[in-house]
Amino acid sequence: MSDDLWLVLPHLGAGGAQKVALLAAERYLAMGWRVRLVTLLPNQPVVHELPVGLVHTDLGPEVASRWALFFTPQRRLHRVAVKAIFSLGWPLIALAPWPVWRWCVEAIGGPQAELLRRRCAAHRPQRVLSMLSRTNILSCSALWDQPCHLVVSERNDLRRQTLPFPWPRLRRLLYRRADVMTANTLGVLESLAALDGLRDPVLLPNPLPQRSGFEMAHAEIPRQGFIAVARLVHQKGLDVLIDALAMAGGVARDWTLTLVGEGPEREALMAQVARLQLEDRVRFLGHRSDVPHLLAQAAVFVLPSRFEGMPNALLEAMAQGLAVVVSDASPGPLEEIDHGRSGWVVPSEDVGALAQALEQLAADPSQRQRLGGTARDQLLSRDWSQLAPVWDGVLRGT
Repeated sequence: MSDDLWLVLPHLGAGGAQKVALLAAERYLAMGWRVRLVTLLPNQPVVHELPVGLVHTDLGPEVASRWALFFTPQRRLHRVAVKAIFSLGWPLIALAPWPVWRWCVEAIGGPQAELLRRRCAAHRPQRVLSMLSRTNILSCSALWDQPCHLVVSERNDLRRQTLPFPWPRLRRLLYRRADVMTANTLGVLESLAALDGLRDPVLLPNPLPQRSGFEMAHAEIPRQGFIAVARLVHQKGLDVLIDALAMAGGVARDWTLTLVGEGPEREALMAQVARLQLEDRVRFLGHRSDVPHLLAQAAVFVLPSRFEGMPNALLEAMAQGLAVVVSDASPGPLEEIDHGRSGWVVPSEDVGALAQALEQLAADPSQRQRLGGTARDQLLSRDWSQLAPVWDGVLRGT
C-alpha cells in the first residue's frame, strides 16, 4: 500500500521549512493519512521531535556512502560536461528530451538525485510535498515520469536568492513538472512569474502551531531584552544586529541580546561580540526546543535579514505578542508587518537605523505592548482552522 503523503526536505536540522513540514505531518496523520518524511543530506542532526506515526526515511547514510564515487574522474568529467552544455547550449538543452535532463541532474545533484528517484519509483507515493529550492529540483527530477501529485513549495524570493550555476537553469526546466507550484509569500509568488511554462502558482501560507503553545504570552510576566531566533548564517544579518546593539544608547544599553540557533557563522559572531566587548550582554544559546518559553521572556524580536521568504520564527514571535523589528530587504516579512502598527521596519544593513529602533522600543513599554498586541491579533489568520481548506485543496489537487 503506497503512502498518502511524502514530505521531502534536505534535513531535519533547524529551519522554518522543517517546522512547517512537521506541522503538516501532524495534521495529516491526525486525518488518518500514511505520511513519510524523506531527508536527503548526510551527517545532519535531527533537532525536531517527530509526530507519533510519522515514518522518517533518511537517505543521508546512503548518500554519504556514495560521495566517494561522486568525485571520481569519470563523475568530475560528467559535471564539467553538463556545466559546459548549460553554459554554451542553453537554448538546445531546453528542447532536449527528458533522459538528457535527468543525466544533467544526476551530474549536478549528486547521489541524492539518483537515490531519491529510485525510492520514488519503488514506493510510488500518491502525493509529494517538497520544500526548499535544490530539494524541489531533485524532487521534480525524481518524479518527472511518475504518476504522482507533486506539490513544490518555493520559500525564497527568486529575485534575491543566489544558487550556484547551473541550479537556476535546472530549476527553470524542472519546475514544469510540479502539479501545483506554491509560494509562502506574495513576494515569492511574484518572483515565480519569471519562470516560463509553470501552472499558475498558488499562495500557501505557513501555518502556526496550536495557540495553546503560546498561552504564556498572555501571562503578566516582566519582559526585557532582545531576541533573535535564526540560523547563524550571513543571510540573517545577525552581524548587523550585534553592531546595532553596541551602538544603541539609553535604556537599550542595559538590555541583553539572546541568539537562538546554530550555524557556520557562530565563531565569527562570537569574535565580533568579543571585539565589541559585549560578552556580558550577548548570549548564544544554540538550538533550543523551548523557543516559546524564551520568546515569552523577551520584549523585542529582531531579524535584520539580508533576504527572506517568510521566517516561521518571526510569525511565532508575533503570535507571542512581541514587538518585532525586521529589515526591508525582502517582501515576505513586510506582508505581515505594517511599520508602526504591527512591528518596526528598518533599512537593510543600516546599523544606525537599527540601533535607533532598539533604543526607541527599549525605552517605550507602551509602544511595545501596542505593537505586540496588534501583531498577535493579526496572526489569527495563520491558525490551521483558517488555512486547512487551502492546504487540503493543494495536497488533494482539487
